[in-house]
Parts: sequence; C-alpha cells; structure tokens
Amino acid sequence: MSETIDGLLSDSGSDYFEAEATFREALTQHTGQYYREGSSHLTYSASVALDVVAKHLRPQQGPIGMITPTFDSVPALFARSGLELSPISEHRVLPVCDLDYLDSLRLRALIVVAPNNPTGALLPPDQVLALLEWAARHGTTLVLDTSFRMFDPGLRLDLIEMADGIGADAVTVDDTGKTIPLHDTKVGILAASRGLAHRIGSICSDILLNVSELNLRMLAALLEDDGPQGEVGRARRIAAANLARLEHQYGLKHSVPGPRGFQPSVGWLHWGPRRDAIIQACRSRAVEVLPGDRFHWDRAFNDGDNPGAEWIRIPLLRDEELFNRGLDLLDSAARSMEVQGEAV
Repeated sequence: MSETIDGLLSDSGSDYFEAEATFREALTQHTGQYYREGSSHLTYSASVALDVVAKHLRPQQGPIGMITPTFDSVPALFARSGLELSPISEHRVLPVCDLDYLDSLRLRALIVVAPNNPTGALLPPDQVLALLEWAARHGTTLVLDTSFRMFDPGLRLDLIEMADGIGADAVTVDDTGKTIPLHDTKVGILAASRGLAHRIGSICSDILLNVSELNLRMLAALLEDDGPQGEVGRARRIAAANLARLEHQYGLKHSVPGPRGFQPSVGWLHWGPRRDAIIQACRSRAVEVLPGDRFHWDRAFNDGDNPGAEWIRIPLLRDEELFNRGLDLLDSAARSMEVQGEAV
C-alpha cells in the first residue's frame, strides 16, 4: 500500500494543478459535466460547497425554496446563515416540476437534491431543462445538489453548460463520498454558471480551500475506469445486492430502482410505534441504525407529525458480509419485539 501511495505522488512529480486536472477529467466521465477552471472549485465535501452557496445568497432578500424531505444538514447550512427557508414538498419538483406552483412562491433561490436523499426521487433530464428555463424567466438561482447522481445515469449531463445556454443562474454540487465511501477521503466540487462564477469564486478564495493532492490522485485513480468493473460500477453492484437481500429477508419490493438504470443507495423499513424499542434492541446487539426522523421533514404538510418517526433508514453501500450480519441482528432485534417491518 505504501508503494502505491508513493507512486501516486512521485509519478507526476507532485504537481498539484496536474492532479486537480486529472481528478476533474476522471469525475467528468461519471457525471457528464465538464468542470471548467474558474467556474468550478474543489472543496472538502458537499457540505462545504453548500455553505459557500449559502454565503453567496446571504446578502439577498426573499425566500429560498428547500425541498423536503431531505438530509438535515442541507437545510441547516442555509438556516444557520440566517436565510429564510420556504419548504417545498418533494412531489412539487420530483419527478415532475409543478411550475405554476413554483411561480406562486416568488423564490430568489430553489434548492433541489437529485436524486433525493432520503427518498431516492429522481429529476429526469426534461425536467432539469424545465427548471432551468423557469429559473431564467424568474431570475431565480437554482441550486442542484447532485451528490448521488453517479447512481443515476439519467443525470449524466453538463448541467452548467445547459444553464449557460439558457441564461439561468445555477450551481451544482457533486461529492465522491456518496459513491466511493472512504470515510474522510472524499472531494466535493462546486460549479457555477457564468453569471455566478465570479462571486462564487471570490468566496472560495476567501475561505482558501485546498484539497489534499494525495486525495485527488487516489480518487482520480479510483474513478479512472468508468466501466462496470470500475469502483463506481462496483458500488452500484454492492448496493443492488444488498437491496436484494433486504427485500428477500422481509418479503418486500421497493418502489425503486426507478427508470433509466437508477440504483438506490438507501432502503427504508417501517416498524410502527415500537421503532425506538427496536433501535435500542439493535444497540444492545452492537448495531446502530438511523432513525427516519433525522431528516428535514416539513410538518406543515403532515398535520404536525413527523412522517419519519416510525421508520429506520438502511444504508445499502456497505460490505456485503457486514451488511448481511447487520440485517440478521436487526431481524433478531425485531423478532424480540414481535414486530414485522414493511418497506416504502
């Protein structure tokens, strides 16, 4: 391993800018987006990239549309910057955009996570175009967090080139950590359309971001093969195998995978009002599961109730042997409570 790491640096003469260019090209193979110098910036993660976007939006006035449900950290980054968030139910945007409804909100920015986390809802290419055209007409900034798009071939598009062609203000966020899980070895990349590039670049310069050259070279090497035997293809196979095991164990059929070859990377199980007892039983067996209410669910659409309160989230991108052991322990915990689960 040490020889491999040494080679990643010594083979190139340790040229950071060459390493960055190699990483951008490798990522493009999987996302379809060309990450142009001057309008795209490497960050430590998607969260850092979104925080840059929040800083860009902060001086402006008006509500910011936030898709719901989505992972808690996304709205938190914007809310902590003092921005006014207007929750928008996912079905208004994914998979078909309700443009008349969006018109009525008079948004200055709209934040969409696609494929969405935690639901896996997709944004088809024709609806991307519709959203960009809508954003251009209304002068609304469109923020597309596409961190999971390597699981969705339908979003293998140059979204920033599309935005520039239409005249829309848009930013995209990608993150290798959602597909190649190497703990803290990940890179986020923030790209901006022509009208936003200068200000986004200025904020990134002020923060003085600098991603490790070793991380760039390691990830570029892992992304180099964009075929079925590459790391992204392997991640898709692992998630598919674990989803099949989850469905088989509980006699269930998820509503995903959806069209266009999308491979979900999370699953959901419903345990009813005794979910928390099952979580405690799992912990006693040294298994941690994520409660479904640890997400941004807007209660206004659910009569004040949190629709994730009786669910747990199952991460599919895990070593298959470890995943199977975890499922067996989860099943043991559930049987100890005499509760049977069902999936979305």
